Amino acid sequence: MNKKRYLANKEWFKSHGTALKLLEIMYRVLPLIMVLVYPMLIVIKGFMGVDHQLLRMIYIPLIVLIEITVLRKLINRPRPYEAYDTAPVVKRDGKGCSFPSRHTGSAFIIAMSAIPVSPIAAIVLIAVAAIIGLTRIFSGVHYISDVLMGAGLAVVTGLIFLI
Repeated sequence: MNKKRYLANKEWFKSHGTALKLLEIMYRVLPLIMVLVYPMLIVIKGFMGVDHQLLRMIYIPLIVLIEITVLRKLINRPRPYEAYDTAPVVKRDGKGCSFPSRHTGSAFIIAMSAIPVSPIAAIVLIAVAAIIGLTRIFSGVHYISDVLMGAGLAVVTGLIFLI
């Protein structure tokens, strides 16, 4: 998203209060839902039987989280609102560490870990993860490439180690 597109996006949300409120709610609530769903998936899988899939459901998301966190620190890409010297669409503190998106990566790897428990739940969670990624872009805290890389790392890791 270039500066012109970013500022137009920001202005649109400022002039559409209901849409801004909805964006703010989704920005904050959807990641919390994923955080709550993840332990429930582990418990359900535990009742289905302790096996290598259960252990992978625990340590693979942790590895993705660490992987993304390390990349963010190494790259330390400025966030769009920093690069364009303006406030973010949704209030947020913090600078740098934009690439890749940790919220998006975490949401996608949680969705991927749902596959052994319930493919239908996994599909729903993948949709929620995609919406989380979109909220990060529309809120002005991530570039499209940040979200795509976060999702890509999680999906590829999930396909290799969880399926």
